[in-house]
Amino acid sequence: MKQNRRPAPFNVVPSDTGGITWALPEGAIARLGKGNFREVKPSPNGTYFAVATGIGLWWYEMSSKSPIALWETERGMISAVDFSQDGEWIAIANYDGVIKVMDIQSAECLAQMKRTEEHNVYWHIDFSPDGKWIATANFSGIVEVLDVHRGVCIAEMDRGEREVKSADISQLGFSPDGQYIAAIGNNPKVYSVRDDQVVNPDTEGMQTHIWDPATGVPIVKFAGSRFRFSPDSRLLAGATPDKSSNDDDRVDRWISVWDIANAERIAHFASHNDWVDAITFSPCSNFLASSSRDKSLRVWDVAKGVQKGVYENFGTSRTVPFYSAEGELFAIIDAQDTIEVWNMERNKKIEIPELHPRSIDAAWFREFPQGALADMRTDTTPNKKIETGNIHTFSTLREPDCFPDPILFLPDGKTLAIRGHRTGIVLWDVESKQVRETLLKDTRITSFTVLPSGNMLAAHSQDNNIKVWDAEKPDAPIAEFTETDPVRLIWNIAFAPIGDLLAVGSREGAIHLWDFIRQERLKPLTGHTDHTWSVTFSPDGKRLATGSSDDTNRLWDVASGEEIAEFPLDKPRTLMEIAFSPCGNLIAGGLFGELRVWCAESLTTLLAMPQPETQKPYALAFSPCGRYLASGTWWQKGMEKMAIRLWDVANGENIATLWGHPTDIQSIAFSPDSTLLATGSFECTTLLWNLKPFIGS
Repeated sequence: MKQNRRPAPFNVVPSDTGGITWALPEGAIARLGKGNFREVKPSPNGTYFAVATGIGLWWYEMSSKSPIALWETERGMISAVDFSQDGEWIAIANYDGVIKVMDIQSAECLAQMKRTEEHNVYWHIDFSPDGKWIATANFSGIVEVLDVHRGVCIAEMDRGEREVKSADISQLGFSPDGQYIAAIGNNPKVYSVRDDQVVNPDTEGMQTHIWDPATGVPIVKFAGSRFRFSPDSRLLAGATPDKSSNDDDRVDRWISVWDIANAERIAHFASHNDWVDAITFSPCSNFLASSSRDKSLRVWDVAKGVQKGVYENFGTSRTVPFYSAEGELFAIIDAQDTIEVWNMERNKKIEIPELHPRSIDAAWFREFPQGALADMRTDTTPNKKIETGNIHTFSTLREPDCFPDPILFLPDGKTLAIRGHRTGIVLWDVESKQVRETLLKDTRITSFTVLPSGNMLAAHSQDNNIKVWDAEKPDAPIAEFTETDPVRLIWNIAFAPIGDLLAVGSREGAIHLWDFIRQERLKPLTGHTDHTWSVTFSPDGKRLATGSSDDTNRLWDVASGEEIAEFPLDKPRTLMEIAFSPCGNLIAGGLFGELRVWCAESLTTLLAMPQPETQKPYALAFSPCGRYLASGTWWQKGMEKMAIRLWDVANGENIATLWGHPTDIQSIAFSPDSTLLATGSFECTTLLWNLKPFIGS
């Protein structure tokens, strides 16, 4: 293995160590977020790790956890990565179904493959030990083995007839000698969106499959998960369920060991009483160690079929066992804020000079929540104890973790507020381009608004429950509502501009209204018969515009709860996004192939701006001055970058088109002076654009 193959430093800006301005699209001045994380892989020598994200492939130095390069930004949307075992190559797959094999040191593309349209997204990649083949699992749950040098598929492993094919492979890997390929198919129950009925009632549930990678011939299949090959490739161990359990109450707490060549189960261990989290073989393949959520670590004699030892009461739910090359048993223990590495047989913390992730078969990345990274600080002073450092997770690398829908400027224009991916509202200082703080950081929210006073309100909907918070006072919600009848509320939550009402759409079509100041439920707006996609208040809060999957789009009187009118269209279509102008006299709507502007009083069409058929304008925002309208497109097959268009409202002229995000634009916001535009995308980044060249200062 070559030890000094430092990744080619593409797109590095030396003055920007955090990557905020790396590979920015033309016209953008900053980026918040590094993209949604798909996968993390350590280099074979443990010096670097690669992170597959929505905007490209980030490279990090292991010791500093700092970014050192950003690759594949032309398309982004990286779905899977893997290193060859000699550390010279990396395989990269994206959402367009393109797989590249690249030289790490030069970033030269050595091979490029693209399969048929049916197999257009790969969720897993695994190099064979000799680097000649790549195993992949695609969006249809099909495993393929590809010849790297010839760029052809040599074997395809489907799992037979299934009602629903989906990206349900959760683990994929070659045996150490490359003679076998194994994969876990989750085979989950799939429910109909409309009526919540199971559409694949005959699913087998989670299964582990083993095939011959050269021919695709199946060797053995069993109900199980968390598989691990033995070092000699003769055996495969997996966590398996109690035979009496079914898919609804299944718990994989037993362990089975299979002789692969004979397709025979040779051992079965049933002492754990909760889910098995990790399994590993000893170097000699004679022993097996397993950890479970029952807070025990057990050692098994495979040949004799008996338990050899047990370590209990760790006080943690996550423990990963591994063996040293000499056969000693160790364990990485997640102690929440720190990690501890123990020699289990000697009952003491580890005191070795160095520990790389590859020495534990990358278990640290694969088994721990969010792919934790071990920070093992080392000191070679004789007889000095080695410290274990703080636990590092993906969230440490990608702070802040945002899903930018919505994004809103505060009234002073100095701060941008962005919804966190799962919790909180992130406040981004526009001038310094740094995160200032996170509000409601421990609270799950669905949407939020910024009031004219600068105060923020947040809300979350789940099932038939709604909660509302004052973002500055996180201790308790200011209002809670529960529908007495079952309601399937959705994510489209709209606040009235003055901050007293809340509107929430539903899958059934009704729009539910609450006055959270007076703590009362208002009359719901009924008329839609299907999923409501868009819900928007007028600036004065007196009207509400909605778009539904029933292909009708309606304007409502909020006080009376009555429909004012339907939006007139030449044919039934759904308004996926609706925006009122600041003065309330215009309404803009995004349609398939068209952007339209109506008079808010008469609903007369004022402008109809045709859009390319492949570009759906679903994100909309009027500038505070009212002169401009910005629209952002959703992804369609064949598109590499999404269009953000700036329109002159007076005449419908497209005065600028910005290209940057690799997938759906979710939200758009103008700064109060209309000179900056913030755009948030499904790949979990927010871009800040300078509009002065197009509109003047």
